[in-house]
Amino acid sequence: MSAAAIVNPRAGSGGARRRWPEAARLLAKRIGAVEARFTEGPGHARALARELADVGHDPLIVAGGDGTLNEVVNGILAAAARPRLGVLPLASGGDFARGIGLKDVNAAVEALAAGGGRSIDAFRARFRGPGGEWVERCFLNTASFGLGAIAAAGVLGRRSLLPGGARYLAAAIPALASGRGFGVSLYVDDAPLGRFEITTVAVANGQYQGGGIRIAPEAALDDGFAEVTVVQRVSLAEVARNLRILYSGAIYSHPKVRHWRAARVRAEAEAEVPVELDGEPVGTLPLEIEVIPLAVRCIFPDRPA
Repeated sequence: MSAAAIVNPRAGSGGARRRWPEAARLLAKRIGAVEARFTEGPGHARALARELADVGHDPLIVAGGDGTLNEVVNGILAAAARPRLGVLPLASGGDFARGIGLKDVNAAVEALAAGGGRSIDAFRARFRGPGGEWVERCFLNTASFGLGAIAAAGVLGRRSLLPGGARYLAAAIPALASGRGFGVSLYVDDAPLGRFEITTVAVANGQYQGGGIRIAPEAALDDGFAEVTVVQRVSLAEVARNLRILYSGAIYSHPKVRHWRAARVRAEAEAEVPVELDGEPVGTLPLEIEVIPLAVRCIFPDRPA
């Protein structure tokens, strides 16, 4: 069965819609016919992924951003078949694509043309949904709570001329300026770490978050563990002074940053703390996360950066 692409035309403030025709031309030239299906709203990519997987399309190509990728992964994991996952970065954030070395559409098309696949981990998360009920959903790149989730909510659905990373930081500024922190209790592999006053915590399978912030520089996609990066309460001035290390991979050098590696993570809080998965706001703490080892076959470039 041929490849299929799930296209989110709204991704990247509508940039994916504008970029898709050229991407489709490149795909047709390098890999042949690709069935394109366009999403119509939240949750549709998940339904399309399950449908296309169950009828045998392989690979499934995600043409959009990390939120579209999240839905497609959830659809694949719910399907009877497990097609390979391809990534075509048409949005401005693209943290998962960045992490596997896909710098642009041309690189992604060449990776798809080369074929193959590599098994990587996914993670199952359980959290409190907007209505107070327990919700289960998987993620592939990162989950975070605290400021990361606030920034993700601030970016979602808003058109902007700023690139993805700048939009994320701009959305974080009001919370940082207010001095807001979150009191959370953390557990890794069922062992209590204690209570922390945090700005944000990332539970990361991939290395990047927020349009290029290297939140977990030691993360590996296929080692059976998440990197748990805890940023203790920091001010806007502290973030501004240390902006360089957010992108350089030196984040662990900061005295208010701690990190652990774990296959299971649990976080609790007495107050409401927002949660996001792969850049999509989904609910609040409490949050439970566990690895699903080597659950997804992903098409990588020959030499990931």
